[in-house]
Amino acid sequence: MPQAWYQLLFSCEHASNRIPAKHRAVAEDAGRVLGTHRGHDPGTLELGRRLARKFRAPLFVGKWSRLLIELNRSRHHPRLWSEFSRQLAGSEKQSLIDDYYLPYRDAVESEIRRLESSGGPVLHVSLHSFTPVLDGVVRNADLGLLYDPARAAERDLCGRWQVALRELAPGLGVRRNYPYRGVADGFTTHLRRRFTANEYLGIELELNQRFVGARGWRDLQRVIADSLARLLKHHAR
Repeated sequence: MPQAWYQLLFSCEHASNRIPAKHRAVAEDAGRVLGTHRGHDPGTLELGRRLARKFRAPLFVGKWSRLLIELNRSRHHPRLWSEFSRQLAGSEKQSLIDDYYLPYRDAVESEIRRLESSGGPVLHVSLHSFTPVLDGVVRNADLGLLYDPARAAERDLCGRWQVALRELAPGLGVRRNYPYRGVADGFTTHLRRRFTANEYLGIELELNQRFVGARGWRDLQRVIADSLARLLKHHAR
């Protein structure tokens, strides 16, 4: 790969649907929900590993289900805890924050600082996937690129990434700030408060789960990787 202006970093906050043994009561309460889109984001770990290998970039992976604690939410967000973990004792919740939530988020932030200090802004791609149908409504997209419209670099990059994806896969439905808003509460939104627009670009890549494990899944991963390579080549020194 050519040397890129951006320092790349990938993360998968919802990679796992596992619950540690000491919290098996949460797992028992959640039951089959753990195997659904509510328990984790299918496909993101496989895609994240592929991208990290291709670009030789760091990858941060959440090891427990978001039904235990939600890594992509702020500390005081009402959905930090699910209906299955909300009943945990205060000491158990604090332990999860101290031993898992904060170390994960602090590690990503520390890596961003390290990469940024080595030259060039950091491009953080946070990988997520969404269920094709939610509350009876069909999500009308194959991929979503979430960003802050007020940050010109993020807006420009997502516009060009959308074009690159469509050039490589003309039938692919790629939308920006869909199915969620890029400025909604989330890890990238938090990190934008920690870093200037010249230091950090935070993009959430949202993948429609209908592709995961289906025919063409590997081809889609290749398209995502190749389209990102085009962007990096554009910014190569």
